[in-house]
Amino acid sequence: MKITIKFIIFLLLIFVYGCQNESKSIVKHHKSHDQTRQNLPFSDAVQVDNLYFLTGQIGKDHTSGKLVEGGIEAETKQTILNIEAVLKHHNLRLKDVVKCTVILADIDDFSKMNAIYRSFFKENLPARTTFAANLVADAKIEIEVVAARK
Repeated sequence: MKITIKFIIFLLLIFVYGCQNESKSIVKHHKSHDQTRQNLPFSDAVQVDNLYFLTGQIGKDHTSGKLVEGGIEAETKQTILNIEAVLKHHNLRLKDVVKCTVILADIDDFSKMNAIYRSFFKENLPARTTFAANLVADAKIEIEVVAARK
């Protein structure tokens, strides 16, 4: 019986394909750790395997339910503190963030925002996109992040 190289390659491909582990991604929708945000119509984070996609945060003090006062600098700081709280709930830290999307109400606030942002993200700088748009609740900034569990 004569076996051709094409036939051997064909069998090898079938073997390799058949042996591949067809793992399915784990997708979990996590409600907020904050009781006051449990009934909102979105998840605080959606986990896909080791990636965590966090809902955008604004500079709202969740204790008072109001935006912090002090302009873009104060809102940027509170926004990142809110992100840290969600990350902490999932045993993650800012150094686990791999992507940030920053939305400013006024693009002229970029340098002020960036100064505060840099005080939180010093090493392992995430990829970042920044643009301006109208934001909810008269917020000056919203930031959403993707974090990766290592």
